[in-house]
Amino acid sequence: MVKAKGYSYAPSIPQYIEELETLNVFGVEADFMEKFRQFLADEGLPGNERRRVFTIPLNVTYDFGKKLQIIRPKRKADNGKEYDFKKDAPVPSLGQLTEYLQLHPVVSDWYPRIQSIHSNKTAEAIRTDPVKLADRHISLLNMDKLYFELEQFKRERSWYNLNVDKAGIKKLLKDNTWYELYLPAARLQPASFDDVALLQQVAAELLKRFCDHYYNYCKRSFIEPRLELRELMREDDNIPQDEFYQLIVDGSEEQVILAIEKLKKELEENKQSLLKVGELQACNFGMHLFQPLFHVRKSGKITILPVALNESEFQFVTDLKDWSETNAVELQNDGIELFLLRNLSRGKGVGFFEAGNFHPDFILWMIVDGKQYVTFIEPHGLLHEGPGSEKVQFHKRIKDIEKRFANPDVILNSFIVSWTKYPQLRWGIPQDEMEANHVLFMTDNRDGYINVSAV
Repeated sequence: MVKAKGYSYAPSIPQYIEELETLNVFGVEADFMEKFRQFLADEGLPGNERRRVFTIPLNVTYDFGKKLQIIRPKRKADNGKEYDFKKDAPVPSLGQLTEYLQLHPVVSDWYPRIQSIHSNKTAEAIRTDPVKLADRHISLLNMDKLYFELEQFKRERSWYNLNVDKAGIKKLLKDNTWYELYLPAARLQPASFDDVALLQQVAAELLKRFCDHYYNYCKRSFIEPRLELRELMREDDNIPQDEFYQLIVDGSEEQVILAIEKLKKELEENKQSLLKVGELQACNFGMHLFQPLFHVRKSGKITILPVALNESEFQFVTDLKDWSETNAVELQNDGIELFLLRNLSRGKGVGFFEAGNFHPDFILWMIVDGKQYVTFIEPHGLLHEGPGSEKVQFHKRIKDIEKRFANPDVILNSFIVSWTKYPQLRWGIPQDEMEANHVLFMTDNRDGYINVSAV
């Protein structure tokens, strides 16, 4: 309230002020347009004001008469909307610990990074038992900096319902039961500002990993009991509601524009089910619930909305298409029907908090003898994963979900289809053992990794 002699004024909060506060300011200097173009380029969007937008029909090809089952949160009795963790769950606050979080600690290993800096392999690079941060280390940390780093971290992930404060940060750091830290003990004896800066980085990483671990634990605890099997309907969020794809390109890219126009014409004429023009590929696959499907070469100049496939995803679709066409007679004789759906991203598709909010790329339904085998498939490189990865182990955990549903006519499975070749992994596990644990190798065995009987 602002008061002056004879007047009073209560300022109102403008509508959409929260959205306005999230806008990036590019500056008022002469190069602000260049900065803006670079921002668009970093986001994969064309920066030319003369951009061209081409539309291609997006056809949902399935009539949903088979009552395909999909995993979704239950609907609330009062308004019919699905349960939403951010809106309906208690607000999680940083600093709270549970037995689960202590039994499943955060792991932070700094030895690989230290080895990359000290490539002469000094004694410091030999990994030993985990260490802990003591009060004397915590007293050296900049709590304000840690707080603002965590605020930025949660904003980047849209965790606006996570409560973070400095008291919670300090409480968490003083309790060392929730993490395993692998760091040379000498680094815990800071002798310079650089050593203190390293401790600051170590603490920030531990806290960020805990935030991720804790937030997904809270989400899983709230959503898991509220999951159900439900019939997939046309209005499901996993089915694009758009009537057209949009192919967006910079207006100056004449060759790319010609390629789009050529591909669009060929799709209209139904010349082939697989098309490739320049950096753009398209696939018409009748078993997929909407088509066509598009792939643009990495670092290509075309943006496709609402969804496009990356290289491994597109390869899997074309391999499944070839396999289903080759085995069409056998599938028909065995009474097997197949349906495939690209699982959309977070917020729309099916995700599993049991595996760190894992959203597999595809859902494959196999219908035979009155049963539905619902298989979640992730064509994915594994160079940055390990045999203990939550994605790799999910084929076991999905069986717990299946038991909770207690529906004998719905069988759940999960597979990783590795884009990384087996010899590159060096996990020390025989290939046949990995395949038995639902890790298949699409580049090593293009003709044999797809086997519907395995699902």
